[in-house]
Amino acid sequence: MRTPFFVTTILNMLKRYTTQFWLLCLSTLLFFFSFTVLIPELPDYITSLGGENYKGYIVGLFTISAALSRPISGKLADTIGRLPVMIFGGVVCIAMSLLYPLFTTVFGFLVLRFFHGMSTGFMPTGSVAYLADIIPSDRRGEAMGLVGIMNNIGMMSGYAASSIIVKYLGLTNMFWLSGLLAFIS
Repeated sequence: MRTPFFVTTILNMLKRYTTQFWLLCLSTLLFFFSFTVLIPELPDYITSLGGENYKGYIVGLFTISAALSRPISGKLADTIGRLPVMIFGGVVCIAMSLLYPLFTTVFGFLVLRFFHGMSTGFMPTGSVAYLADIIPSDRRGEAMGLVGIMNNIGMMSGYAASSIIVKYLGLTNMFWLSGLLAFIS
């Protein structure tokens, strides 16, 4: 019996890359899951804090911070190294996830959202630079595509799992889980 073409293609692709690359893919998936799992629940959370009129800031502050920190993280990735930049992004993500239950004011929550955005300014920037270091130039496009798939799977599954996690574990435990996943990443 012949192995189907797509199975052969996938198995060949898996063999072409190192364990280091696949760990980067797993890290990317977990990192993106860790912060997107929060997003669907945050509008209700800020409302419970009295911030009904500030829902638009949830993603806005996060995005602005990520955009502002990317040029800085890119420069740092070139000067101090890729791994320290990735680790810094991960540590920021862990810290912010663990602090959400402790900051019970709208202002505190919005400050956390701003600093949480820094994590996505550092971790993905360091990861892409690291990817360029560990992958031969003739396979970088394919490798970036695979890391991008992990990014998308992490985001998609984070959004999808959010309400289920809150239903069975509660909001505070979702924050802790987010921090744990960022730590594992």
